Amino acid sequence: MIKCKSCGKENGDNLWKCEACNFPLHDDDRRPRVEKQKPKNYMIISILLILSCIPTAIVSFVYGLKVNSSFLEGKYDEAETYTQKAKLWVWISVVLGIIVTVLFMLYVVAPMYNQMGPMVDKEMQKLLRE
Repeated sequence: MIKCKSCGKENGDNLWKCEACNFPLHDDDRRPRVEKQKPKNYMIISILLILSCIPTAIVSFVYGLKVNSSFLEGKYDEAETYTQKAKLWVWISVVLGIIVTVLFMLYVVAPMYNQMGPMVDKEMQKLLRE
C-alpha cells in the first residue's frame, strides 16, 4: 500500500494517483509514455457553418471544444467520442445547408427570374439587333 503525501489515504500499489485527491503517488514518473495523437475537433468547419447561419453547427462547435478539453485532461476515449459527435453534426449541418440553399433557389430566386426573364430577354434581343 502507498500512502498519499497530500491527504494521507492508503492506496493500492498499482495506482499512480491518489484515489481521494488525485495527487501523484510516485516522485518519478514510472508509467510508460504513450503519445496519443489528438483527434480532429472540426472547429474550423464548425465556425464556417455557424457563419453560414446554420444553427446546428453550434452543436458541432461545442463538441469540438469538448474534444480539446478531454484530450488535455488525458481522457482519450472521451475525446474520440466527442470527435465522432462533432463530425456527425458537421455533416448534418452541411446537408441542412445544401437543402436550405436548394429550397432558397427554388422558391425565391426562380420566381424572381421568371418575373424578370421576359425583360432580360427583350433587352438582350435589342442588344443583339444593334
